[in-house]
Parts: sequence; structure tokens; C-alpha cells
Amino acid sequence: MNNKNSSSTAGEIPDSELIRWKTNAWQDPNMVAWYSGRMVENTGTNYLKNALEIDIIQRFVSGRDVIDIGTGTGRAALALLQQGYQMTGIDSSQAMLDETRRLAGGSPINLKVGDILKLPCADASFDSAVALNVMVHFPNWREALAEWRRVVRPGGRLLFDIHSYSHVEMAYGENPNRWPQALRQTDDPKDFANYMARLSVAELVEHANAQGLTLHAIVPYGAFLGGGNVNWLLYEQLERTHKWKRVLSWFSCDPGLAELGLFLERQLISHLSPSLAGRLFVVLENRADPAANARFAQEFAALEAALAQRSFAALQPWLGVSVAECATELRRLLQPLRARHFFFSLFDALLDRLPDYDFSGLLLPDVEEQLLTWRALRQADRRAVAIARGWSADCEQRFRHGVDVTQGSEYFLVEAILTEYFELFSGERT
Repeated sequence: MNNKNSSSTAGEIPDSELIRWKTNAWQDPNMVAWYSGRMVENTGTNYLKNALEIDIIQRFVSGRDVIDIGTGTGRAALALLQQGYQMTGIDSSQAMLDETRRLAGGSPINLKVGDILKLPCADASFDSAVALNVMVHFPNWREALAEWRRVVRPGGRLLFDIHSYSHVEMAYGENPNRWPQALRQTDDPKDFANYMARLSVAELVEHANAQGLTLHAIVPYGAFLGGGNVNWLLYEQLERTHKWKRVLSWFSCDPGLAELGLFLERQLISHLSPSLAGRLFVVLENRADPAANARFAQEFAALEAALAQRSFAALQPWLGVSVAECATELRRLLQPLRARHFFFSLFDALLDRLPDYDFSGLLLPDVEEQLLTWRALRQADRRAVAIARGWSADCEQRFRHGVDVTQGSEYFLVEAILTEYFELFSGERT
């Protein structure tokens, strides 16, 4: 499998202009101040993204001495500092480090200016290396991992997030010519502002074996974060629509919806395949164990085979909760109307894409019945609108003196179709 996003020649740093542009992008103190505020503001799905990423880092970081590479304003470093870790933060921008120092208050943290490919640290200085929202911007991940590994002690861990190539492959296949323009844009290293680095499980296994590393975990996340975290499986039905962006904006003002989002991510998405979510966290250990990597690849293949069965019940061995527990908890979480509307949008889009998928067990019967009823009503609405909008397409008398005389008639036709044909509307208005 050839992923051009991650291809490089040994000893060569590809796309140097992109790397230089990304490295220098955050030198301006005004930009840093804006970025710092954005990291803590509760808008859209920011809270959900931050909670997921910090939770994963805290679960998998090991040892006491930790380096945060590309620390920015210290989102990962400060969270670990509060838990008692000995933290070192590296960033190419002094302005970023100054902001991290301010946010740290009087807490002790070692901050240094440095390049992610040339860390100002001695060999084997740390128990873990963490990079949050760093690797996603650069195509030279092999060179970066070699340098990060240098400063991590034997048996220590390297944690970083990156976009999932497996996810793109499942959504649109390997041929970029079949990808939507928005996706192709993110695949071009010369498009500095939009480029996003992606990796597949196969590449990670291959690289780990070649470099004496062990894949400890791959955690998919961000199945519905929006923004630069597109779920390409939902792009046509949801992600590119303004309505979906409005739905995601509710996360910042609805605690119940945020709770539902965390449950779906932590108990379902994070236990499943990197092909289902656009983003993933990689946890590598600085030790050689080809047998463990082989087992990891086999487990991933088994999970992909279970997904191919198109049955929710087939995924039970990998889920964080039992099917029954999942259905019961979802009933509770779906009580608020916003939460149910959000989940219905997901459910409806998935059924549009996978009409033969068996979701049995995911929902209790009464919840499933309501969602399927809503889906039937929505389909009737769509069909009625299509009929109303299309009736005059071939009408010879449609235009008079250049004016479309049928314009507006669809409003009355939709009501008539829903009332007389589908028998779904009484015709009475409140």
C-alpha cells in the first residue's frame, strides 16, 4: 500500500518548504495570544476534542520524566504537570513558550526553544515523549520519530496523534482522483494551510519493526469533531452541510450532548478500527518486539473482518461495554431532544451509506422504533420535495417573458403530496 502522504527517501526530509512554513507560522505573539484563547474557549466541539486527547495521553503516558514536543501553549504539558509529572516543553516559538510559562503560573516546568527534528536534549533523557497536534502538520514523520526516540529511554513511550489513512481508504478508496476536492486539498503537501499528514496501520507496523519499536496502542477518535477533523464517511450526508455544523455547535452549550459524545467516543469509537474515524492516537514503546507487532496486525485484521460483517453484534469482543449495557446507557443519554437529534442525524447518515447494516442491539426497541419512524418521515419529506421541485422541469409553458412562473408552487405541492399521497399530514396548522 502506497501512501504518498508519508512517502520519503531515507536520509531526506521531503517538502522542506512546507516544514519551514509550518515551523515559522506561530512566531507572532499576536497569533500566539489568539491561539492560546482558542485552546481554552468552549465553542463547538473544542471541549470534546480536548477532553478526548488529554484523557488518551494521561492513560498511556509512562514514567515520570516527560517531554512535550511542539508544546505550543502547553495544553498537554500543563495537564500532565498538574498530575505530578516532571515536564519539559519544546517549541520552535519563544512566544509560545512565554505563553506556556504564563499559564503554568509558579509550577515548575522546563521550557526550551528547539526544532522537532533536532531536540535540545541528551539521549535517553525521558520516560515518555508526547506530541499533541504536531505530527498532523508534517509529512516527515519517519525522521521525527527517529529523533523523538533518541531522547526516550529504552522501554519508554512515544505518543502522537495523526490523521488516519485507513479512514480515507474506507470512505473513498486509494485513488485520489475519486476523492472529493476538499479531501484532495488536504493531501497536497504544497497546500501549506490545508495539508494533513496521514498514516495507515500497515505503515506503522512496518516502521515499528524496522526501527525496533513496538506498537502498544492505536486509539481512533474524533468521529464527529467537525472543522479540520472531517469524518469522510459522513462527508456527503453531513460534514459538508451547514445544518451539521449547527448541530455540532450545540456541544458547547449542552452538557447532556457532550456526555453523549464522550460516551460514543470512549466506549465505541476508541475500541474500534482507525478506518471509522479521521484521527488516531499512536502509542509506541522504545523496544523491539516483532511478535507483538505481528499480533497487533492480526488483531487489526480481525477487527476489520468483523466490520465487514456489517453487524453491530459482531463488534462485541472489541467494545468497551457489552451490547446490552450500550443500549441501556444510550437510552438514558438520548432523552434530551438535542442529543436525540444529533444521534438521529448520525444514525440516518449511516443507514444511507450502509442500508444493509444490522444495527440490532445498539438501541433498545423503543428507541430504535422512534428513530426509524423519524427516518421514514424524513425520507417521505425528501421525496415530496423532489416531486414538487421536479414537476415543472419539462413544462413548455414554465417561462413567460423570461420569468419562471412555477417558482414558489413547490410550497403548496409539498403540503398536498404529504396530505393526499403519503397521508402523513392532516393539513391542519396550529
